[in-house]
Amino acid sequence: MNNRTMIKLSASEDCVTLRTFSKDYHSPQGFILTEKELLELEEKRYMTVSDIRSFAKLALRKTMEQAEVLEIDFTWLSDAGEGKVTGRTEIIRLSYDKFKEYVRESRENSIQKRLLSLEEHGRPKIEFQSRKNLKAVAETKALRKKLGKFMADHFLRWKGSRQITVYDDFEPYSFFFQEQTPYGTGMCGGVILHSRENLEKAYYGIHT
Repeated sequence: MNNRTMIKLSASEDCVTLRTFSKDYHSPQGFILTEKELLELEEKRYMTVSDIRSFAKLALRKTMEQAEVLEIDFTWLSDAGEGKVTGRTEIIRLSYDKFKEYVRESRENSIQKRLLSLEEHGRPKIEFQSRKNLKAVAETKALRKKLGKFMADHFLRWKGSRQITVYDDFEPYSFFFQEQTPYGTGMCGGVILHSRENLEKAYYGIHT
């Protein structure tokens, strides 16, 4: 539960107000979503809205089990004086069915509801579907440790990832990767070996 965020939700006939509370951050104000915006989100599946200085990117996604998830990428901004602002980004994911249920209950009973964000998963599984390039790396002592360390230092630290699938790239000793999250397809790109002319000094980098 340590990585989950508490959302306080209050709904009227025309809008829904959200505030977020986590272990190390409280939103500086409530964020208002209008009923019109929520209806438009169901139609378009993705939109960006603003409230005062802050804004949020909203998306409806399907999990791998086909459950509906509401993802809100908040950018909270506050006045810092002298024409400057300070802020923070925050991503929360909610069961959309539970969100709609709580909106309805809040409207009908004029009460504030509390909703926990979905729990994020731990380390992703790394699955190789590479043949030629992985075999070439495994047979090259100078690269085996470099690839293993690179994978551990990067992909195993990605929060919210369920699986990273790695394929052959057309570049020697290099790979293409595809991320899967509980909410669908994530990032994709290349794990490319640079400075191949000297394998002792060569290094891997991510290209997205």
